[in-house]
Formats: sequence, structure tokens, C-alpha cells
Amino acid sequence: MDLFLVDVDGEGLAEVATEADALGVEAHVFTVDVSDWDQVKGLADLIHSRWGPLDILINNAGVAIHRDLAFTPMSEWRLMIGVNLWGPIHFVHAFVPEMIGRRSGHVVNVASWVSFFSFPGSGAYNTTKYAVDGFSNALRYECHRYCVGVTTVFPPVVRTSFYDKIEGNIWTRIGLKIIPFIAYKPEALGKRIVTGIKKGRRRLLIGPIAFMTFYLGGLMDLFLEGLGRMIAGFICRRER
Repeated sequence: MDLFLVDVDGEGLAEVATEADALGVEAHVFTVDVSDWDQVKGLADLIHSRWGPLDILINNAGVAIHRDLAFTPMSEWRLMIGVNLWGPIHFVHAFVPEMIGRRSGHVVNVASWVSFFSFPGSGAYNTTKYAVDGFSNALRYECHRYCVGVTTVFPPVVRTSFYDKIEGNIWTRIGLKIIPFIAYKPEALGKRIVTGIKKGRRRLLIGPIAFMTFYLGGLMDLFLEGLGRMIAGFICRRER
């Protein structure tokens, strides 16, 4: 398939396009802020006029800031909601009607395992991923009769630069040191997503932690309550 790659990082896009070209895949790059509706609408108009409806739409843009909820400033709320929630809303609104009109296509929304367990210290991020889960469920029901599939992905930690700018106390820094050894490789996650699209999966629960919190969350309620309080006691910062 030809790729349409979208990000605010133009240099990063160029690098990915070069890698795709080496694999014999044509990649078109667009430097777009997914939180800006006018930019997304302009992109959709361009793509539809030159190439027609998309076959697959993957909403994967995300940003996280590690901070206690009581001390998360409005600017950080707006950033995370803008990218993590408005991003998928914008792209669905811009591209899915054309899929519906053609009665063909697939949407992938990348949520997180924290959609099922709100990890302390990143409550604003967790909130956006809870919302992506609910948004995806309704979208899946509504698109079914138009032969447009919707898959929601719930990955654990993935080995990307996503975690490079997270700050915190000593326990947070220790946790970040462990991430490279326990994190999913992006290539492995990509293969799981492709398989999920082909099989028309509703949800992709990646790794045991996503599986357990989704299927056993109710049964483990007291355990998760205690776990959440314990983690918060170690990693959450008290800011003034």
C-alpha cells in the first residue's frame, strides 16, 4: 500500500519516508498538526482530490506528560486533549465519510492499556485514552452497516521516543530505565495491527497487562485500588 504519513515533525517524516522507499513503498509526507481542524481538513481535501478515499486510517499520534492531576496546568490539558482526542475526532470527521460513501475501509484508533487502569501520575493522558476507547466503540457500531471496520488498539509500553521527555522523582527515573527491557518493539506492534485489520478485530489487547486489566478489572478492583495507591505514593510529585 502507498503511505500517507502525517506528523508535526517534518524531519522525522522525511526519515520514515526514506526507510519506506528502501522497502519499495511509496510514502507521501505531510507536516500537519492533528489538533488543528483547518490543517486536517485541508489535508483531507488534497488527498481526496488526488487519490480518492483512504483504504485504512490509523490514528496513532499521541503525547503524554507525567504530572499529578491537581497540578496539571490547562496548557498541558489542552495539548494532550488536542492531540490524543481531537486528533482522532478530526481525522474521522475528515476521512470516514468518504469511506462510508464507498462502503469500504478500516479505521484503527490507538488507545492504551491505561484505558482500563488509570495509572497514577499521568491522569490527564489516561483521561484522553479512556475517551478514545468510548469514541471508538460508538464509531464501530455506527460504521458496521457501511462495511467500514474499526479496531481499537490497547498497547502497553512501546519502545519509542514517547518516554524520552517524561520527568519525575527517583522512582520514575528508575522505571524509565527499565522500559527498554520490557517495552514492545514498534515493528512487533505494527505486525499485530496489520493482522488485526485483516481479521477485522474489534480490539487488540497487546500483552498480558492489557489482557488482565480488561478482562479481570472488575474482579481485581480491590487489588487495583491498592496498587494504584501504592504506585502513587512512590512516583507522584507534590508541586506547589
